[in-house]
Amino acid sequence: MKFYIFASGSKGNATLLTDGAVHILIDLGISKKQLVEHLAKLDLSLDDLDFILLTHEHTDHTKGLENINNIDIYGGENTYFANNYHVIKPYQPFRFRQLSITPIALSHDAHNPLGFIFKNGKEKLVYITDTGFISEKNMQLAKNADYFIIESNHNREMLLKTHRPTYVKDRIMSEFGHLSNEDCALYLSEMIGRNTKQVYLAHISMEANTYELAKETCVAFLKKRRVALDHLLITVAKQFSACKGGYED
Repeated sequence: MKFYIFASGSKGNATLLTDGAVHILIDLGISKKQLVEHLAKLDLSLDDLDFILLTHEHTDHTKGLENINNIDIYGGENTYFANNYHVIKPYQPFRFRQLSITPIALSHDAHNPLGFIFKNGKEKLVYITDTGFISEKNMQLAKNADYFIIESNHNREMLLKTHRPTYVKDRIMSEFGHLSNEDCALYLSEMIGRNTKQVYLAHISMEANTYELAKETCVAFLKKRRVALDHLLITVAKQFSACKGGYED
């Protein structure tokens, strides 16, 4: 199982999951032109995409969809409206070829926000962004995944010092907002297991966080919790440069 995080952050999100001949796009919050350019670097085109999964309806996850007409799109109820849109429900797994995909309910100020757990019989990948907390049920389902793509959105002190309105800060820190660096590290300490190889910290705020701080906070907390890190790659997904995962090199 391999994945390519084309963009991650409040200005746009898009991640490609590949498993053999299967190519699934998670969110399309970048332009169609940008997507085509990213795919071309992998010797792929739009025709190679099997379908698109949506986490929720916010524009940084959906704004590129307006020019996509011939690719099936799947997501929660009231997330998107089009003839090629199909509603999926939390905790009702479905299969596509060798992949099992389990949508999980998240907590965000959107209609029916979703995360996803992918399994191919050998590996498990967990995708969780845009949520104010992770439920015990979701943690149990996600535990011991090979790969985590998980939100580490903000540092609380930096967020409070921004010039954003108070109601925006309160919303971000609420149970319907985003995970802080500390939240992310805490949940990871409970979910990382012996099989876990790679963790990608995602949806990092450009105003209330830094890539370095997100990783430093995560590593320090995991060490404090005595989580073994010698076999674990921790990487930060960025807004304007793509990164790849699922590779051993």
